[in-house]
Amino acid sequence: MERVTFLLVLLLVSLSCDCDNSQNESDEPKAYTYGTQIKRFRNGIVKTNNIQGEETRDFTMSDEPVLDPYPSKIPYLMDPSKSIGFLQPQEIGLADQCFPRPQCDFFNMYRTIDGSCNNLLYPTWGQTNTANTRIIQANYSDGYSQPRKAVSGHELPDVRKIRKTIFKDIDKTSPKHNLFVMQYAQIITHDTASTLIKEKGPYGPVKCCNDDGSTPEILPKECLQIRIPHDEPQSKYRCLSIPRSLDTSDKGCDIKPVRQIFGASSFIDASVLYGTDYETSRSIRTFKYGKLRWQLGPNGKSFLPNVKKATALCNVTQDNTVCYLSGDPRINMQPEMTVVITSLLRLHNYLCDELSRLNPNWDDERIYQEARRILIAMHQHITYNELVPIILGRDFARENYLLPMTNGFDDRYDQYLNPTTTTSFTSAAYRSMHSSIRGFIELVSEARKITSRIRISDFFFKPDIVQRQDNYDSFTRGLLTQHAQEVDQYFTEEISESAIRIPERHQRVDLVSIDMARGRDYGEPPYNKFRKLCGLSEAKTFDSLIDQMDKKHVEALSKMYEHVDDIDYYVAGLLEKSKPGSLLGHTFQCVVGEMFFRFKYGDRYYYEFGNQIGSFKLEQLNEIRKTTLALVVCLTSDIYSVQRNMFEIPSSRNPLVTCNSIPKLDLSAWKED
Repeated sequence: MERVTFLLVLLLVSLSCDCDNSQNESDEPKAYTYGTQIKRFRNGIVKTNNIQGEETRDFTMSDEPVLDPYPSKIPYLMDPSKSIGFLQPQEIGLADQCFPRPQCDFFNMYRTIDGSCNNLLYPTWGQTNTANTRIIQANYSDGYSQPRKAVSGHELPDVRKIRKTIFKDIDKTSPKHNLFVMQYAQIITHDTASTLIKEKGPYGPVKCCNDDGSTPEILPKECLQIRIPHDEPQSKYRCLSIPRSLDTSDKGCDIKPVRQIFGASSFIDASVLYGTDYETSRSIRTFKYGKLRWQLGPNGKSFLPNVKKATALCNVTQDNTVCYLSGDPRINMQPEMTVVITSLLRLHNYLCDELSRLNPNWDDERIYQEARRILIAMHQHITYNELVPIILGRDFARENYLLPMTNGFDDRYDQYLNPTTTTSFTSAAYRSMHSSIRGFIELVSEARKITSRIRISDFFFKPDIVQRQDNYDSFTRGLLTQHAQEVDQYFTEEISESAIRIPERHQRVDLVSIDMARGRDYGEPPYNKFRKLCGLSEAKTFDSLIDQMDKKHVEALSKMYEHVDDIDYYVAGLLEKSKPGSLLGHTFQCVVGEMFFRFKYGDRYYYEFGNQIGSFKLEQLNEIRKTTLALVVCLTSDIYSVQRNMFEIPSSRNPLVTCNSIPKLDLSAWKED
């Protein structure tokens, strides 16, 4: 049972406008200037020379005006008069020093499972089990790996105290957006990042909490201490400490400061379904007709297969209980996550059936790879066409080349742009979406009536509820109908106070405190540095923060922190006023926008790119551009009606329409003579 507790906590801590979703000609990216040797955008997001771009280039400083060395791409914030500078000498050979260079097949039209060889010049960029990257200098108290301290040299405020004081549980729902925004955003998180943690210390397995729920008298250095304030009501479970992230020092890689190791590839590649290593990817395949393994539920519908030993991964007492096997074990975290990945399973196998019908001579491997390739393209199109405009704002997305094109190929792949997931994105800016989680989940009928509600803490790693009766469709309709929480400083206590109720033992988890602690673990610099990075002036005093947040929040920060340069990025970012049309404030919009740019233009297999070995034919690309989340839901469920703008609540402006009216996917362009 101790092993189960450890795994569940490990999986939990690794999580971590009036917009019109319709596409039109005005959303077409604006013209840009080509360099004479390499096609590149002119400008980028950041406005400082402290960026650690990973662009290890084979040219000299004299080539800068031609090749435009800015690694960041959001144009309107960049001051083109300033240089980002080059990597420090010890970082230039990071890949060669720390990670073996994979052998690449230059003619492989399909992605590798682990993300290797996406970039043929720098084949470890974005690869699983390699180091993350930074867009800003790390801030460790010892310059190496120890979390930063206050300007005075004192310890920073306890994260639990910040959580209890500033991040309270206040029910503030979004008037417009539904829970599908939160859930699809979480899919992207799991697709592009997975925090690996230190499991072993010099004296054996890392143990951050005692079996009785107390904190060890001497906390191992491999643990992040989350102190519970003395004035909190007493509880049997007083320990919230968690293991620190696995980093380059654990791999015998001597670079300073350390970088964290990610267990996921850095691409939007549906690795949540397919896996990030070849052993996992093979374990979920049937090796017949290209299909993935599935099991039939009581209603005759297909669901993901079960793991061999459910008690090792899920919050259950018997090994034959439902506990799903997929490319990412976090699928079992909560029912809505399970539902969305199940829909991807059904979509993959649907594509296999269609491709087999069109090309009966294709073998299993060809069908699997083509179905995977199409599904990833559909997944990317939904992300950039529907989700990104909601999170970042449609105007921001359009101005910064994040919207898909409406016709033709995009030829702006940048082999010098590093798509590796950045620490600032995964440990702070994108974790803001945790605040949109609701404390309960609604199951909804076809008539859009709520049939039941469940607490999310009752079903952490207990996915069997998804297979019961009509629950799969009811959960899906709930995602489409239930209002999300606003992205702000308020969090449901279901993720900050509730225990994981494991038989015979409870384990408390405060996800919000973990988010803050993880930022310090990753060496994230204070909020002020991100203001400068994103084109704002550094605040000299607390009162200077009033340009981005309400006065009451400024006052709360001044009472919590000694100095304005002490403020955690994650904390202040959540307090920023959201930008017009966006869910996020200025610095979060800046960092998240930068990352989605890198995910797109640093991905050689991005679905819209032409002139690549893995490019689609134009008629195939045009078919993929018809993809909507509505189409996927209708294809993979028995739901009769959906709204067209799937991330918005149904309304008179966004009415329900029958699935029969949703444009279908025609795969005839994949038929070979």
